[in-house]
Amino acid sequence: MLLTSGQKQRPRLAQQVYNFMVDKDPVLKDATVVVHHRRLTADGVTGWQYEDEDEFMVEIERTLTRDEYIKTLIHELVHVRQDMTNQKQQHRREEEAYNLEEFYSWIFNTSCFTTTKRLKT
Repeated sequence: MLLTSGQKQRPRLAQQVYNFMVDKDPVLKDATVVVHHRRLTADGVTGWQYEDEDEFMVEIERTLTRDEYIKTLIHELVHVRQDMTNQKQQHRREEEAYNLEEFYSWIFNTSCFTTTKRLKT
């Protein structure tokens, strides 16, 4: 389940990215993910992810471009899956998250473009 809150939310895009990631990593469907949109520029990051009891919290910078938003949310959802599967080695966690954010965002954007193009014709 995905919940969103905060300023300048993108609930439709967040849900699309979440659904895409559940398709790629089905274990995510068992998680409750709360995406909170807020200013993170002072922290020097575009997103955070942490566990809060039975929920996974994702804080995401509210002023990101569409492409940055997609990559950041994918990155943080990879961390959710890593927590759910007890992957704890920080270096490997980040390496995997950065690699998958690039790969999955490319697939996501390509599939969205193809779907939009098909709908218009």
